[in-house]
Amino acid sequence: MSRRSVKSRKKTGIVTIVLIAMLVVMSYNIVKLYDKNKEYASREEELKKEYEKEEELQEELSAYEEFTKTIDYIVQIAREKLGLVFEDEIIFKPDDN
Repeated sequence: MSRRSVKSRKKTGIVTIVLIAMLVVMSYNIVKLYDKNKEYASREEELKKEYEKEEELQEELSAYEEFTKTIDYIVQIAREKLGLVFEDEIIFKPDDN
């Protein structure tokens, strides 16, 4: 064998080793990124569910806010908190027996 042939084989071997090393590193990074992507997708689902719950709560609060502006709310609070009644109402209380 000639010197060029030996040098050529060494160069080919080095290039092959470098390519294999790069392939291993890239494969590791791909797997790592895939796992991170799964984590992010899971977190995204959690946040979507939490967002939907918060939207429902917002709707309930908006409905309650509208209710607090009605006469029915005023009457309810007057009855529950202040014990008030209309003039023509008759209140029946249970016996203490």
